[in-house]
Amino acid sequence: METVLLKVVWILLIGAVCGFLATWLGIGGCFLRIPMMMALLGLTIKSAYAVNMAVIAIATIPGVITHYKMRHVYSKGFLVAAIGSAIGVIIGTQIAMYVPSATLKVIFGVACILIGIYTSYCAIKSKAKTSARVTVDQVEKLEHGLKLGVLMFLAGVATGLCGFGGGIYYMPIYNALSYPMHIAIGTSSTQMIPVAGIGAANLSIHGFQNWFYLVTIGLVTLVSSWLGARTTKAMKAWVLRIIFGVVILLVGLSVAIGVI
Repeated sequence: METVLLKVVWILLIGAVCGFLATWLGIGGCFLRIPMMMALLGLTIKSAYAVNMAVIAIATIPGVITHYKMRHVYSKGFLVAAIGSAIGVIIGTQIAMYVPSATLKVIFGVACILIGIYTSYCAIKSKAKTSARVTVDQVEKLEHGLKLGVLMFLAGVATGLCGFGGGIYYMPIYNALSYPMHIAIGTSSTQMIPVAGIGAANLSIHGFQNWFYLVTIGLVTLVSSWLGARTTKAMKAWVLRIIFGVVILLVGLSVAIGVI
């Protein structure tokens, strides 16, 4: 009985913390969700990948609906990016299945360390900047050709190999291709639903999915994501992002050296 109650506590903690932070800070919670599931629930890294991708595909839906209504989704770019990254994520997850778990942990850890540094750098760089809101009705044309497709294919491979939702890879590409910030966020978020779903499906077909944790953590994440989005920020956003970047860096280091 005590073991069951403890498991319930861990499920609530993982779903609540990662879901809340994801929408509160505008940064995906997969960097914490994957190591927390391994450390607290005893999942292998490959099963943690499968659960994480499926949770992201589900939990991102409410936010995407909001972005779509606010005209932040560039449909042409989304279609090209989704196709390219979907092909990439199939290849990435396929490779991940045959890579030893110890090696995957190093890859995941190094990715988190680099992303933690990148997140902190971007937060410091943008602390004095505010982006004007631009909708798809205000732009004539954005990149939606071969360049976008190829870059997103590479991002998809990296996403599948690291078990992430993909947004951390998609956003720099959209930014580099001159997508206005709000459209980049909306299009990237929309892209994560089918791509993360395909990655999760590929891992599930090969027996790495834990359906119980998917359902329970997914439901808690949906609620906590909604609460996070509605919570007023008590600190400046750029400060919170630096803190989160440092946390990601430390978590990645812990996974890479085998502490988790």
